[in-house]
Amino acid sequence: MTLPLYLVHGWSYDQHFWDAMLHQLPEYESHCVDKGYFSSPHTPPLPTRPFLAIGHSAGVLDLLSQPLPNCVGLVSFNGFARFCFAPDFTDGVPARVITRMRRQLLQNTEQVVTTFRAQCGDTNTLNSPPLAPALEQGLIALETLDHRAEACQLGEAIFWLSGAEDPLSPARRGFKNNAGRTCTGGHLLPQEQPALCADFIRTTLQSLGYAS
Repeated sequence: MTLPLYLVHGWSYDQHFWDAMLHQLPEYESHCVDKGYFSSPHTPPLPTRPFLAIGHSAGVLDLLSQPLPNCVGLVSFNGFARFCFAPDFTDGVPARVITRMRRQLLQNTEQVVTTFRAQCGDTNTLNSPPLAPALEQGLIALETLDHRAEACQLGEAIFWLSGAEDPLSPARRGFKNNAGRTCTGGHLLPQEQPALCADFIRTTLQSLGYAS
């Protein structure tokens, strides 16, 4: 029995972020959220039968922020449950970094997006103009959300893969459970190593008793 996959991308990307990885998983039904950073947002309904949730970066934070009935597990690629620094989260990014990005976003949206992507190793030209209002809402979420309690409740049901060379410290840190690992790579693992990430999903499903 193959389970449907429900995927949420990270900040400054769209639903096509997953294309290369999903090409490696043709046997699976996929439902991809689009946060509306370049076009109209699209949020497909959650599957009404058992499914696997998959997030990248801020997409993991997004998934942790909502009830996920019928979800058998959450796969995190370069993900985190909190992004900004706090006294009890010293791996977080200082809030002033997000504040500066929000201010610059209103002045030159495209430059902020391309600079961030370049820091993550992606120097490709944008396919369409970025939309500042949606991007700002995404930055506000990164600045304010803290779902470490929800992550703790999920425990070993979070299956994580982080990149040892990830420039974003919260993502490089991974989660505090035994259901994940760090691999060679940066912040864009599903694009950098789509076959590895696809195999990680298959292995996760097999460990949950759902062989493809």
